[in-house]
Amino acid sequence: MKSLLLGLLLVNCSLLFSQQKEAEYQYFQETLCPGDVFSLGKNAVKFKKVISDSRCPENVTCIWAGEVKVLLEFFENGKSVGEQLVAGVNFPLDNFFGKSFALSGFAVYPYPESPQKIQASEYSLQLKITEKREN
Repeated sequence: MKSLLLGLLLVNCSLLFSQQKEAEYQYFQETLCPGDVFSLGKNAVKFKKVISDSRCPENVTCIWAGEVKVLLEFFENGKSVGEQLVAGVNFPLDNFFGKSFALSGFAVYPYPESPQKIQASEYSLQLKITEKREN
């Protein structure tokens, strides 16, 4: 009888652990020009401008690869909740959208070529935002 009760208890415990919530991820991707807004329901991201672009041009040998920095503005329910200078991926959006959102992809086009200078209006920004949802 004890072994039957122990067996039922183990089966019950394993069912409880297998039913724990698992995280599900949803990805949103958009390409924006300066001034464009990327809406995510009640949240939105605006690509304001490229602040600096020190990436090594394609036809030049550089010691350092460089980086590009962009200014993003964040909105919730149509109201600005702040701006952030962003220079890479895996940027959490906790301060703006809560813990469920993160900037997981970031690319700025066009890539520099020497001796051409990129005009501010020629830039585009590709964003990938991840939303973590509990099941």
